[in-house]
Amino acid sequence: MRSLKCLIVFLILCTQCIAASCDTLLEYSRTHLALSGELKNLDGFVYVDLDDNYIHSLFDFIRDQGFQEPPYFGDGLIGAHITVAYPNELNNQIIEECGMPVSFTLRECQIVHPPRWQDVEEVYLIVVDAPILDQLREKYRLPKRQYDFHITIGVKQKVAA
Repeated sequence: MRSLKCLIVFLILCTQCIAASCDTLLEYSRTHLALSGELKNLDGFVYVDLDDNYIHSLFDFIRDQGFQEPPYFGDGLIGAHITVAYPNELNNQIIEECGMPVSFTLRECQIVHPPRWQDVEEVYLIVVDAPILDQLREKYRLPKRQYDFHITIGVKQKVAA
């Protein structure tokens, strides 16, 4: 019974810690980072290119929770971004709007367990609202998106059993 009480207290404290870091992270983002990026297309992968500080500066807010920076940096990689469409969705369509600025608002932080990202247990992300991105997906008759538009800030690797 004591173990159960300790577990409940731990979970409450962890939830409060995550909520506190989220509030701080969102406030920092709103005051120090641009709430816009540029729509780009790399081999059919359509995304909003963001200032890499969305990851580099915000990562410090979640480092103590065991997260690492996502593997988005290096030769041929795109850095901080919001995914709009995958190549398999576009069927070789040309997105005319590439190069245009895209504004967004920050909604909330989430920690998710990605079912398709092997070796990653959890992803810390900021959910964003960007109605223009939904309009683009509709214009090009893309399938309904499966996930909220978001910015990935950190990943937590799976621990080998």
